Amino acid sequence: MQGSIALAESGVLLEERVLCTEGRRHAQTLVSEVDELLTRHQFRSECLSTVAVSIGPGSFTGLRVGLAFASTLSWLHDIPLVAVSTLEAMAWQLSPAVKSAWMICDAQRDEVFTAPAEWNSQQKVWQLTAEIQIAVPADLIGQRMIAGTVADRYRPLLQQAGHSEEIAQLTPRAADVAMLGHRLAEQGCFCTPETLEPLYIRASYAEEKRDAAKRAAAVKAEG
Repeated sequence: MQGSIALAESGVLLEERVLCTEGRRHAQTLVSEVDELLTRHQFRSECLSTVAVSIGPGSFTGLRVGLAFASTLSWLHDIPLVAVSTLEAMAWQLSPAVKSAWMICDAQRDEVFTAPAEWNSQQKVWQLTAEIQIAVPADLIGQRMIAGTVADRYRPLLQQAGHSEEIAQLTPRAADVAMLGHRLAEQGCFCTPETLEPLYIRASYAEEKRDAAKRAAAVKAEG
């Protein structure tokens, strides 16, 4: 629902900028917004050392826009590319004192994408400790902290069902993607434009309809 871009140098955030949300015209404005951000800080795109991009889970269209731009920028100037989990990046907004949380984002159909995250006190990082799954909010009852993009939406449901622990509404931020991307780059965790893929978890509604139609046609043909 909301896009953002950020510029960092040596692990220090220089600026973060939220993209225009009116009409969600991210595809039309992303290139000019990045160019303006770089120009304002006297950088040229070809001089960037790393491109970090959030790969999801999240909006199908939003992920495609972000990944297409990041892949093109990386390929055009031969800039190393790192892929960042949206849920892991959001966890960086939590205090280390929290120690653990279940990160969530909208999966539509009254479901959430979710995974547990823990604070690694030795490495000073938040890390996902299991694969991202699809769940219904009721599955999260009893967890100490639930944090993510739809926390406020499901807060009444969770509390009504007896969840009495912390619930925190978070929005994915390019600043967190930049900080985590910097750390991944230092560790040499790069990908290439050819191998960069969005983390969809499941097919889109359009793809599911197409597959269902194919199955129905196959059954009809067999009958």
